[in-house]
Amino acid sequence: MEFGIYPNQYGDERSEFTFEDLFEQVDLMEEVGYDTVAVGERHFYEDGFFDVRTCLTALGARTDTLDIMSNIIILPIYHPIHLAEHVTTLDHLTGGRTRWGLSLGYRESELRNFGVAMDERVSRFLESIEVLKRLLEGERFDHDGRHFQFEDGFVRPEPVQNPRPRLWGGGSSAVAIKRAAYRCDGFTAAVTVPETLERDVERYYDAVEEAGKDPDDADVTIMVDGYVGETTEAAYDALDPYLLDLTAKYLEWGNPEFEGRPGFEDIEEQLLVGTPAEVAEKVETYREIGVNHLIFRTQFPGMDQETALASIRRFGEEVMPEFQ
Repeated sequence: MEFGIYPNQYGDERSEFTFEDLFEQVDLMEEVGYDTVAVGERHFYEDGFFDVRTCLTALGARTDTLDIMSNIIILPIYHPIHLAEHVTTLDHLTGGRTRWGLSLGYRESELRNFGVAMDERVSRFLESIEVLKRLLEGERFDHDGRHFQFEDGFVRPEPVQNPRPRLWGGGSSAVAIKRAAYRCDGFTAAVTVPETLERDVERYYDAVEEAGKDPDDADVTIMVDGYVGETTEAAYDALDPYLLDLTAKYLEWGNPEFEGRPGFEDIEEQLLVGTPAEVAEKVETYREIGVNHLIFRTQFPGMDQETALASIRRFGEEVMPEFQ
């Protein structure tokens, strides 16, 4: 089982994001033996959110052993040639240490303001990912599609990874899971309760076989929020109110799961919170379900650096060794 950290990229007046903090975190991650660091993409956020491609590049230049992962990039807002050039360049910068999570996007402002209508995001995703794969595999070709047209398109140099860097697709609906199986190399499962996750993972592997692919080449990644504390109470205290504040924002952005502001009792089934032993027990559940790669998000907007570093270290030193 592999493990990563999703660092905070959100601005917040209580504790601002800085690249110095980000670098201190990845230095610790390499020291204690994590596999990946993952950053995501968001636009039009009032308190600020740093660009995913810049963060990926900065992390690639800073690290020596960690894989650098997008979790996620909103694929429909990019031209596939530009994105292929970025993927290839970062793959060379890191010596082949890149992984790429891709999504449709779900906030209308993050699509419409880039000229993408909500009802076009699926068709743009499907066209883009096929073009992207061909470019990354070294093909040189003309393309006359619904959304993109070009002549003699290619990317040089080719990526370090052969035949190309791996791509993950996410989602929770049946069609999104099948799309990840057919179009991508791995599946980024939605954060959810274990029973639903188990169903989604089974659907994914069924779709992998249906697509004629080898299940041994497939991969399931999940990002889980939480905190590892010296005591259970200390872990929840470290998260309060930061995780709940962010959860409330997700509801505003179109993920309505609760009425009103959620409390820990509403989301605790999908968190990794507690002592190292308690968190390890929950990680074992994910391993039994079939998760190959767990990305742990343990710093939330407003949480200070020292609090975050303590959880990153405890998870890396006291939880991960049981599963590696």
